[in-house]
Amino acid sequence: MESKMRNLIERAISSFLFRVVGQKRLESAILLISRLGYIDLLTLAYKNMGILKYENSLVSGEHFVITKVLKKYIKNEKPIFFDVGANIGDYAKELQQEFPNATIYAFEPNANTFEKTQNNLANLGIYCFNLGMGNQDEKKKIYSYGSDKYSQHASLYKDVMLDLHKAQTLVEIEIEVTTIDSFCEDKSIEFIDFLKIDTEGNELEVLKGAIKLISENRVGIIQFEFNEMNIVSRVFLRDFYKILDN
Repeated sequence: MESKMRNLIERAISSFLFRVVGQKRLESAILLISRLGYIDLLTLAYKNMGILKYENSLVSGEHFVITKVLKKYIKNEKPIFFDVGANIGDYAKELQQEFPNATIYAFEPNANTFEKTQNNLANLGIYCFNLGMGNQDEKKKIYSYGSDKYSQHASLYKDVMLDLHKAQTLVEIEIEVTTIDSFCEDKSIEFIDFLKIDTEGNELEVLKGAIKLISENRVGIIQFEFNEMNIVSRVFLRDFYKILDN
């Protein structure tokens, strides 16, 4: 109700300003105010669209996804959730709080971060695995800050750390990578109700490793990151549309 009222008020004010002031004068005034106040309108517009909002689950919208979207669409009394790129486990913990009957699998490839994942999720009944997910079973290197081995930032792409996270030094960590298809076959998992992927640019490869499940409609809802990391991994949003075309 509060949201609807706010929208009505905003529309009324907008309509009044356009009628009385006019669109061109209003645009000129906004530009002038932004220059005088050193306001970056582009960044402001991005944030209004949900871009560059990552400080916590409330700001990013992930809390809304868990408490509203998943609550609405997941009907299974005992759903199965995958948190791929679990980091220290905050997302998995929030899932468990909202869905106490769910079976949750949390995957974090960085061995150093995984220590925190296990500690954070201890005694919650969440299955934690020191594994990365990709499009094949293999060993790979993940890169993290050389100055902070427990950093929440790590990527399979070196340039993500150097160019985007501005790392001065890097540490290479060898990790085990498997596929979601292989993991589910090994664990006799028939259906994933919710698959969350946050892998610093490697999201498409994770989906490729779940292609059997996806093509057989055995994944209910998928949340994945698409951001500046995908510039480094050279992946387009169109690539996700193609792999999720059904």
